[in-house]
Amino acid sequence: MRRIYLQLFFLILMLCFGTACQDELLKTCSQDMLDERDGQTYCTVTIGTQLWMAENLRFVSDSSYLNPSNPSTVNQEYGRLYTFSQALNVCPEGWHLPSDDEWKQLESFAGLNANELDLSTQRGNTAGAQLKATEGWASSNDSNAIATDLLGFKALPAGEWNPSFGPYFNLGTEASFWTSTAYDSTGGAWMRRLSHSSGSIERNYFSQSLGFSCRCIKN
Repeated sequence: MRRIYLQLFFLILMLCFGTACQDELLKTCSQDMLDERDGQTYCTVTIGTQLWMAENLRFVSDSSYLNPSNPSTVNQEYGRLYTFSQALNVCPEGWHLPSDDEWKQLESFAGLNANELDLSTQRGNTAGAQLKATEGWASSNDSNAIATDLLGFKALPAGEWNPSFGPYFNLGTEASFWTSTAYDSTGGAWMRRLSHSSGSIERNYFSQSLGFSCRCIKN
């Protein structure tokens, strides 16, 4: 009888590492970070040599916006949307808004080819999928768009805020993140975008007046 129990134990253990437990491993934080400004705690993840927040920033500040349609569950926070000027200054002490180059370092770790890093377009086929949370996205018929979250970044599609229209767009279908790098003197700044319909990651620049999500990186 004891032998049967041992066999069942090892069978369950093997199944666990092949499916459910693997999912739990993907959700494991490197450590928690406490934002002393408002007492909120964020999951963080080490990717290569970088320590990233694994959740969208939720800190309430001037020029930050909360989509009233945001879903809110225990493990799924879509966070607030920030204008570029706010994004530059909204990360907690000891953290900062990542630069365009720091995003490139993350993308390289996700397998993006070096000759694609500086392009202003959709890049790669699976680098974006590795950053996308496995839940919270609208369904897609494109097999390349499957969210794997292999790096534990847990990107969520909070959409964006545009004062000229809407003002809220693309909740559930797009995740847009500011970098700290201005494009030029015309008022643009570099950003990253993930889509429910693509496994790639877009590098582009948009008006600094738009509201995007923020992920902070450790100093």
